[in-house]
Amino acid sequence: MQADGKLDLDYLINQFNSNHMQNTNLKKFMWHQSFSFAPGEKPGNETIAEISTEFGREFGFEQNQMLVFKHEDSANLHFHIVANRIDSNGKNTSKHFHNYARTGEFCRRMEQRLELVQAPEMRINKRLGLENVLTDKQYLKLKSSVDELLNSAASIDELKAKLLTQGYKTYVGRGIAFYHMQKNIKIKGSDLGRSYSLASIEKRLAQNIGIEVKEQLQQVQKRQKKQGLGI
Repeated sequence: MQADGKLDLDYLINQFNSNHMQNTNLKKFMWHQSFSFAPGEKPGNETIAEISTEFGREFGFEQNQMLVFKHEDSANLHFHIVANRIDSNGKNTSKHFHNYARTGEFCRRMEQRLELVQAPEMRINKRLGLENVLTDKQYLKLKSSVDELLNSAASIDELKAKLLTQGYKTYVGRGIAFYHMQKNIKIKGSDLGRSYSLASIEKRLAQNIGIEVKEQLQQVQKRQKKQGLGI
């Protein structure tokens, strides 16, 4: 943590990567888990800390790097856990990775222990799994769409227009976010990966413009060369 109380993200990233370098065979070394409380329920930080600690203990990364982020920007208070599956010795200590049924059981147990309201969308473990899979598929589909459209887009506005034809509204401010109108899912560009942050997308668009200008100049040079040769 920095002197101003903010997290030093560069330091944290280096810590995560340091463990990963000891076990590069494990490609998906980050565990990202989100928990959402029932509408109107506002547990304190102590409750969130207890859930996070217990989750780390049960799923095998209690002694690994783990970050917890609380979000209050929607009707449902929710929080995210980002943990390293690899410990400082390079061992994959995580258990039950992507085991949605086991995650659902954990949620039920925490709800009973902490006297929380049972979240409706998590009452059926199979449904919980389907929702997670659905979100994962939406992320992959959006990344594929952005990658494809960036090959032909020359500006943010052009990219927004192209994405709209595929069912996405694009919001640009300090960052960039995409809203799937049919699925009612909002995804931040940065959540897709570094290559999809606003700064990275603008950089990729600038490269497109550079390539286009270069191609146009080459065409002009070819025409001039042909004219000079009398062809």
